[in-house]
Amino acid sequence: MEQPIDVLEMFKQAAFEVDNRRLPDLKLDTLIAGLGMDSVAVMELVSYFEEKLSVRIPDEELSRLRTVKDLRDAIARLRPDRQFAA
Repeated sequence: MEQPIDVLEMFKQAAFEVDNRRLPDLKLDTLIAGLGMDSVAVMELVSYFEEKLSVRIPDEELSRLRTVKDLRDAIARLRPDRQFAA
């Protein structure tokens, strides 16, 4: 069985790769808008998840993403075949 996907750790890695930003204190309830990333970096971050997890997050879903947990939950809905870490 595959390991559960840890969206929190993936988010940290993505933030570093796309925006050279280290987020050691990131939590699931962290507001994405509060991270100081510009809109281009956020879109690159979303693209990172889409590529790594073979998923396409629809625009209407993107508009509802406020926290890292929202992102995790959206991906979990789109990939019900995968397990996600709490």
